[in-house]
Amino acid sequence: MRTKLFLAFIVVILAALLSTIVFEYMILRDFDNYVGSVRDDQIHWIMVSIEGGYKNGDWDNRVMSESIHWAMMLGLDIKILNMQGQEIIPSHHYMESLSPSMMQRMEELFHIHSDTNLAYSKFPISAGGKNVGMLLARSFQKKELAEKEAIFKGRVAHFLYVYLIIAGLGSVLIGLLLSQYLSKPLLRLKKASEKVAGGDFSVRIESASSDEVGDLAKTFNRMAESLQKEESLRKRLMSNVAHELRTPLTIMKTHVEAMADGVVTDTSKGLVNIEHEIEKLIELVKGIEDITAAEASFFVKGEAGEINLKELLTGLREDLLPSFQTRGLYIKILKDSDLNVTTDIEKLERILRNILSNGLKFTDTGGVSIDYGTDAKGFFIEVKDTGRGIPEQELPLIFNRFYRSEESRVEGLGLGLAIVKELVEVMGGEITVSSKVGQGTCFRLSLPFAV
Repeated sequence: MRTKLFLAFIVVILAALLSTIVFEYMILRDFDNYVGSVRDDQIHWIMVSIEGGYKNGDWDNRVMSESIHWAMMLGLDIKILNMQGQEIIPSHHYMESLSPSMMQRMEELFHIHSDTNLAYSKFPISAGGKNVGMLLARSFQKKELAEKEAIFKGRVAHFLYVYLIIAGLGSVLIGLLLSQYLSKPLLRLKKASEKVAGGDFSVRIESASSDEVGDLAKTFNRMAESLQKEESLRKRLMSNVAHELRTPLTIMKTHVEAMADGVVTDTSKGLVNIEHEIEKLIELVKGIEDITAAEASFFVKGEAGEINLKELLTGLREDLLPSFQTRGLYIKILKDSDLNVTTDIEKLERILRNILSNGLKFTDTGGVSIDYGTDAKGFFIEVKDTGRGIPEQELPLIFNRFYRSEESRVEGLGLGLAIVKELVEVMGGEITVSSKVGQGTCFRLSLPFAV
């Protein structure tokens, strides 16, 4: 990853360097175009002056001399030809008419006697809409000007090359540092993934950024947490199942051996005992299926939906009412007001069914009442029964898997409240219990509004 990032920066740097070279070419080309346009403007004004000196088929020598003079002052060597190709006023004649001081100054500026290999450019001279002559023009060998132009171009190239070196080296350094900085969290993620692959689900990644990499780290942490919890549940379930299977299997083995050895002569009674233990095993397997189905929902985020809590509780009451009436118990809802909540409806219904079934199982007289409302955390549901109650020392243990008190050992597998506890935690809520022996038990479920 780091190499790919660094190579990506190198590609960007090379593209920037190439654009700088193109930029240099465009600057120098524009400079040459500017110099050429200035020269064209100078020749244009000289031609205007020459054309103004042609009148009625004759050339005004004074105007021609002034034009040659201005051309020389501008650094141009010109020849003015008529239609027959003859030079109207030879330039060397004009230069010979200059004073010695003027000639010396012109020589210093333009080196008018230096040989030049530049060819003349031709420009037609027109008057009255027809051609009357030809202007030949070329630049004097102006050494200082050529040197200045060369120096300018050289400096432009020098500055750009220095920029290329500084920007190139700086970009490479920055690219190297940035590639290390950007790849660092990914390297941490890679090492953490290797630990998870090795079975260490406790690893977590610290990330304070809120970008895509930070979101990836948070997602990884949630995955590791789910795997850790799933592994813990698996180990605990296997341990509990092994413990629960051991007792009925041992009893069955004892009865079979006793009947085989002739210790138990009444085989029908022994078979009844074995059948009873088999029923326990069947009940245990069913409980394991229930807990497996429940655990599958622990790691799947259910879809939140809006529901009227009053209608949900009323529907549960109607479903369970026949079971309560069979035992001579009541089940009632203390309020009749609407309360719309947004939550995971499937999980909430499973939780309430387990709590209400638990109340039905351990209540001999009276019944179960249900209350609901809102609190600081979201909304709450309170289920209170008039049952046997739970001893104070057992309250911290009732949410443990396969936990059953001695008095209620035949009442179930001890999985219902464990499932309730874990589902509530998955939903981000909490469940509390208060109870007194002989007076009943109250479960209070507090859940946040799902987003």
